[in-house]
Amino acid sequence: MENQINTEPLVRSASIASLLVASTLIVLKYYGWVTTSSVSMLGSLADSMIDFLASVFVFIAITYSFLPADEKHRFGYGKSEGLAAFIQSLLIGISGVYVFIEAIKRLLNPTPINQPNIAIWIILVSIALTIALIMYQKYVVKRSQSMAIESDQYHYLTDTFINLSVLFSIVITGWTRFTFIDAVVGLLISGVVLYTAFILLKKSFKILLDQEIQTSHRDKIREIALQHPQVLGFHDLRTRDTGRKYIIQFHLELDPKMSLLESHKITDEVTDNVLDVYPNSELIIHTDPLGIDEARDPFE
Repeated sequence: MENQINTEPLVRSASIASLLVASTLIVLKYYGWVTTSSVSMLGSLADSMIDFLASVFVFIAITYSFLPADEKHRFGYGKSEGLAAFIQSLLIGISGVYVFIEAIKRLLNPTPINQPNIAIWIILVSIALTIALIMYQKYVVKRSQSMAIESDQYHYLTDTFINLSVLFSIVITGWTRFTFIDAVVGLLISGVVLYTAFILLKKSFKILLDQEIQTSHRDKIREIALQHPQVLGFHDLRTRDTGRKYIIQFHLELDPKMSLLESHKITDEVTDNVLDVYPNSELIIHTDPLGIDEARDPFE
């Protein structure tokens, strides 16, 4: 049985907002880079361009993830969000490597920053737009549990740190003789970007490789099932995250003298109890007579 909350409009709106913010930041930062010749600004611009491309993938993934299940895809298209997160991690990694290379070049050949005041205003506006987007994405993730939007949120959280670093770099380099600071900050930015790419890559693998959901959630599912007064045993719990919902399957042990109709009724009651806590889930429950000798899941 399945109980799915309709969060499609909310998730789509967050995806569109991400595209709009990324587009605006590209225009602002391109102007800032051309005006100032700052490698930190270039790094921030490169990251925003990757943001836009990643947001396009997220929008496409979200569109697919909400398609209904069909004959060839019985569990739906939810894993497209995991695929989008995987692609995002690669794009973020490429961005980090590019910024690292440019920072090394600038460290070996320091160049003063031009018109720092313009760059400062551009970065301040960028930070304001990014924080507003992150707050909205956080709200959407809380309501929808969308991994695609969550990965986008991670991306823009990194952007906020990058923009603050760029602001520091421009202030110090633009108003002092310490031109090497720009390159050093560029190196720090590349490190943060690459670390973010690694974290996002790990999260995407959890969905793509059908990793079990968190142990705390598995324990909660077991607890809910065993709370039913007529459930005498519980085993072979298997779970996976499809991106849009959890797939949960387990065996219940019931009184062997119980009728098939009674067994079916208990299964429905346990299903409803689990869905009350995990509404975006699909359950597959098998019932066994108590005491039957059968092979058990070796990992249980």
